[in-house]
Amino acid sequence: MKIRISPDVIRLIAVTAAMEVDGVSRAVPHFPLSSDPKKSVHLRTENEKVYLELHLAFYYGVDLLQASRRVQEEVKRAVENLIGAEVATVDVVVEDVDFIKHEATKS
Repeated sequence: MKIRISPDVIRLIAVTAAMEVDGVSRAVPHFPLSSDPKKSVHLRTENEKVYLELHLAFYYGVDLLQASRRVQEEVKRAVENLIGAEVATVDVVVEDVDFIKHEATKS
């Protein structure tokens, strides 16, 4: 028996995990007029491994390197735990910086 998981489900898991990281403001869809956060995640699978690229905006004043590394860790953990596939890479593209007051509320 084989179980298949929709790429949109993997994208949703990835963007949800990324949004939980302190400092992440929003997902930036790569289709101009889209508001679907799943469209901010490029997904490729090869040899049963998952390759992800997330396009995100961060709050002004956040350490972008540290926040991006945390996104990589959390997305990898979430995808591997929820779908059981190995995540080979999680690339983070900083698309924008939001100049609004940032309150550290996420864990």
